[in-house]
Amino acid sequence: MKRNRLPFILLILLGWLLSIGFLGADVNILMMPSKLPKKLPTVKLENRDYVALEEVSKLFHTAARAEYSEYNDQRVSLWLNGQQFIFLLNSPFYSFGEDVFNMSFPFVQDRDDHYIPSHFFLTNLPQHFPASIKLVDGVLQLPTPKDKGVLRIVLDPGHGGHDPGAVGKNKVREKDINLSVSLLLRNMLQKELGVEILMTRSDDTFVSLAGRTKFAMDKKADIFVSIHTNSSTSSSARGIETYYLATRSTTDSRAVEALENGVVELYEGAEARKKYDALDFILSDMSQTEFLEFSNTMATLVQRNMVSGLQGRDRGVKQANFYVLRGAFMPAILVEMGFISNLEEEALLANPQYQERIARTIFEGLKRFKHNYDRVRKIG
Repeated sequence: MKRNRLPFILLILLGWLLSIGFLGADVNILMMPSKLPKKLPTVKLENRDYVALEEVSKLFHTAARAEYSEYNDQRVSLWLNGQQFIFLLNSPFYSFGEDVFNMSFPFVQDRDDHYIPSHFFLTNLPQHFPASIKLVDGVLQLPTPKDKGVLRIVLDPGHGGHDPGAVGKNKVREKDINLSVSLLLRNMLQKELGVEILMTRSDDTFVSLAGRTKFAMDKKADIFVSIHTNSSTSSSARGIETYYLATRSTTDSRAVEALENGVVELYEGAEARKKYDALDFILSDMSQTEFLEFSNTMATLVQRNMVSGLQGRDRGVKQANFYVLRGAFMPAILVEMGFISNLEEEALLANPQYQERIARTIFEGLKRFKHNYDRVRKIG
């Protein structure tokens, strides 16, 4: 009777890999207080156990930044437990706070990847944080890192319910286009980015402008994206534009601002208009935060991808004092996908295949922004 020799061969292969130094002893970790077991996989480099910087970034939900100093040596900054460590390539020395420490073995690079000796995690790291990080029976116990990346996005399909938004000459309604594209975008973001997507409305429901940003704030969203379709008294007006909040109106933005803000008095009443105007004080506070800068970056990336992917006229990134963006203390933009008042663009906007393309181009812009914003948040 023939025996299955495969397990025996695999054992020999594993032993050979260990003997020649391809595999190392993983760093065993216990995330506290949940006591969730984790591992930092190691590799053998120069017959020593090393951990890839990429593995550290994934486990600790952090980011690293490589740069060259004035002395032309490469340094890599890594944030662990909320503190910055600076490693010098091919050196065992690193800085933490105002002091320099020795981790016995050098920080190295192999091809495109950087590696930290496992000795650093087992010996040095517990010494820096004795109150929160401990090595117990060979297992590193540390606080569960908080993921500071973008985890929750609120999509806001403009208008809805008894507010149809702009209506084209062929009776295409803005509220329907906004919802359709938003639902497509939601599916892409959930499936391909794995983030939680919440919507201010997922059917033909009316939601006040203030209620939309309040929803995003209450849900602690990381990003707010309002989806709209443009309109103009000129039937020749066409193209794509993306907005973020401005403390002051510009000449270019006033027409669109009046269009989007005008629904307040029409569908929410004159008293509601006064309440929105009373929120101006928020803008002066918000302008002191970093969110306007990030909103500008997000708007630019979304606009660039939409124009390129849809081959539409580029009307640029603009600022406007939209009520729907007020009070959104997070990166927030309003996308105008095209002019429903233009017969050609109205037909495109009503086309399901074109709606899919719109959603895809917005998705690509948001994906790029998330990648960059995640790094900033994890470093901060």
